[in-house]
Amino acid sequence: MFKAKLSSRAWIVVFIISSIFFPGFMAEAADRVHTVAANETVESIARTYHISPAQLMNANGLPDNKLYAGQKVKIIQTASTPAAYQWSERGKRIADYAKTFVGFKKMAGEETPANGFDSSGLIHWVLSRQNISIDRLTVDGFYKQGMDTAAPKAGDLIFFLEKASSKVVTAGIYLGKNQFVHSGYGAETVQVRSSTENYFGKYKMAYKTYTPKGEHIVQSGETLKGIAEKYGISMNAIKNRNALPAAGLIQGQYLQIYSSPLFPFYVNQEAAYDKAEAVIKYAYTFRGFTYAFGEDDPTLGMDCSGFIYWVMKEQGLSVKRGSAEEYFSLLPKIENPKAGDLVFFRDTGARRGVTHVGIYLGGGRFLHTTEKPGVHISSLSSGYFAEKFESFGQAEDLMN
Repeated sequence: MFKAKLSSRAWIVVFIISSIFFPGFMAEAADRVHTVAANETVESIARTYHISPAQLMNANGLPDNKLYAGQKVKIIQTASTPAAYQWSERGKRIADYAKTFVGFKKMAGEETPANGFDSSGLIHWVLSRQNISIDRLTVDGFYKQGMDTAAPKAGDLIFFLEKASSKVVTAGIYLGKNQFVHSGYGAETVQVRSSTENYFGKYKMAYKTYTPKGEHIVQSGETLKGIAEKYGISMNAIKNRNALPAAGLIQGQYLQIYSSPLFPFYVNQEAAYDKAEAVIKYAYTFRGFTYAFGEDDPTLGMDCSGFIYWVMKEQGLSVKRGSAEEYFSLLPKIENPKAGDLVFFRDTGARRGVTHVGIYLGGGRFLHTTEKPGVHISSLSSGYFAEKFESFGQAEDLMN
């Protein structure tokens, strides 16, 4: 076991050991560059950083999968803030999906590919099919419900308002670099338009970010009282729905506002211990928070075991800070896990042994954190983590 915060001397030891046994790891953590070692391949490096071989090749302009010892390859950067990174990934999917409807007909009052789209209908169709549960509203309704953003990203909404009255005239799905997908004014089909066109120059612009219905991303300086007043509910309701501890809010947290998170993969799932549901609710608020090796503080980043330590500790559970391998050695292995038990993985990245751990949710899903995309939900049924699965551990035995 080791303490929650490593001393400067301990970090020196970590650096030396990492440099010897994990070539390129510490450089990657600092400047996102990996030095290719002898016998490394595109596939092995991609596995180390939990990215695809195609991502690695594209980021470095590799013409084929041949590498040379000593090459320095760039690893795709994570974002500087958790909420920004998570939304950039989801936003890109929204933008890409919106572009697939370019050329579909414009039709007032409609919102389906078969019948056509008006501007608000296109927004509703695209966002609702990207797991953002929203009502069918007018463009003015979308404007009022969205969260203001001064730094728009792909997948946000762009609105055009009359300069004198601020009446919302039309809206589209922002792609970046002044471009947006739009169905409405000045065209008979869905088109990629530019906000610099003369047609839109007579309006003022505003940008809004959309989270799943009933969620709120905590902004810098916000208080629980202010958020509760904004949505017209009590502070206790928000606390209970997110199992918030007394320590307060952290910028970038995703808060459930109108209901507790209803995960389809653990509804009716038996809890592993008394506070398992609270641990899961609270852990869920950190989706998208960044990974940081050796850390267990969301403001600095968390590694996989640090994430588990943090959320359990903040829920008042007496747990020690340990690595995935140490937690694995402490817990009885079980075949029928309950929500809140731990799930372990072997030989992830360049390391060997039990090297990764997550919180089991039920239905073959688990919540964990990796280099990219930070805290997120993954499946045990297929893919990388299905191959690396080791066993389940009875989490109740972690508490002392």
